[in-house]
Amino acid sequence: MAVAWILAALLPLVGLVSLLARSKLDPGWTNTRVHFVLFLSVATVDFVLSYAAADAARRRGDARVLLISLAFLATGAFLGLHGLGTPGILFKTEHAGFKVAVPIGMLVASAFALASAFVDTQPRLEAWSLRHKEVLRVGVYAAVAAWFVITIADVPPLDRPASEGATGSLLAILAAGGTAVYGMAAIRYYGVYMQAPGLLPASVIACFLLLAESMVGVAVTGERSWHASWWLWHGLIVLAFVVVGFAARREWHEERFRTLYLAGTRERQQDISVLFSDLAGFTSFSERSAPAETSAMLKAYYELAAPVIARWGGEIEHFTGDGIMATFNARGNCPDHPLRAARTALDLQGQMSGLGVAHPTWPQLRVGVNSGDAIIRELGGRGHVAYSAVGDSVNVGARLEAHAPVGGVLVGAETYRRLPDGTVAEAMPGLRVKGKDAAVDAFVLRAVP
Repeated sequence: MAVAWILAALLPLVGLVSLLARSKLDPGWTNTRVHFVLFLSVATVDFVLSYAAADAARRRGDARVLLISLAFLATGAFLGLHGLGTPGILFKTEHAGFKVAVPIGMLVASAFALASAFVDTQPRLEAWSLRHKEVLRVGVYAAVAAWFVITIADVPPLDRPASEGATGSLLAILAAGGTAVYGMAAIRYYGVYMQAPGLLPASVIACFLLLAESMVGVAVTGERSWHASWWLWHGLIVLAFVVVGFAARREWHEERFRTLYLAGTRERQQDISVLFSDLAGFTSFSERSAPAETSAMLKAYYELAAPVIARWGGEIEHFTGDGIMATFNARGNCPDHPLRAARTALDLQGQMSGLGVAHPTWPQLRVGVNSGDAIIRELGGRGHVAYSAVGDSVNVGARLEAHAPVGGVLVGAETYRRLPDGTVAEAMPGLRVKGKDAAVDAFVLRAVP
């Protein structure tokens, strides 16, 4: 661990010194096979990092980690193009677009890197990124595909010989811009590191500084292809992603990117609907049944319930014995969550009635639904972390389930208020529930249009 910290701190400095001393590091050395294997290998590392970060962002709804994953994706994809275009391997002739693919990819990635650094200061950017995550991902792939097509078609200005060295060209201006963008992102991530010191935030800072220095290398190396200083800025890119990959590997495997999550991912207030379901008479059924039959019943119940909840946009927070807790709109992506939760509850009961016909001795279901504000917060620590909804609206939802009729659905007044006209329900005013001083109004739900 100590070695990783030292490398994260010193690699940017080593890279900068090496670039400044490039004139002494320029004995020419050409090896196309090494070039081909190296860049495809680094592209693979980038894709693995991108996938891992994107998976964490999807599960936790975190915009910062999402944007980081897109930065890795863009860099990896263009690195892969550069490697595939190595002359003499897959293509006999040299194509300018493949030569400049690395700085172009890094420039695209720099926009995502900068956005990830400042997303916590821009709530609209955070919400927009999460809503359009698939569009952004497809956009990166589309950009890579378009670059590949215009490269092999030798579309101007890529119809002329080119060098990755950007001296005296438009690429030099772009490289300077990329250097500044990565530098700003690294500075901003220092603030992230100060809020939650850790190896991963430190490695992201080191990564962005190394990428900034590699952009300097693009601008100053000029036409010295295959010289040591040309290899050097490629090496800075390799180091940038290796250090992040190592740091992520050192994190707890279930939440490798947890130290980068936004504060709003760790704890936020959210208007949600909660659904609680429970099998009436499960204890007595278990007492008189063989363990194998109880297990088979629970398996059938969960296999039925999980797809129904997912189909209506809910997320199962946990299974507890014979009970399920599910949330709707925990990520802020279901504005019609009361309707979704209500339809889920009715759908669950409809499916369970069919299961009851086949197994008349099995317990029946009770379902409670409630809507309102809750706190979605991180609970636990290294070893296990859950993101749970807590608050009075959640507690009331659990109590409503306990008072729901067997085979029926009981919804809170706030959920009922937000259901559309034509909803069929029977009022149960003044319900006394455990733990609440005030009475609770509820409705037995029969149908929702």
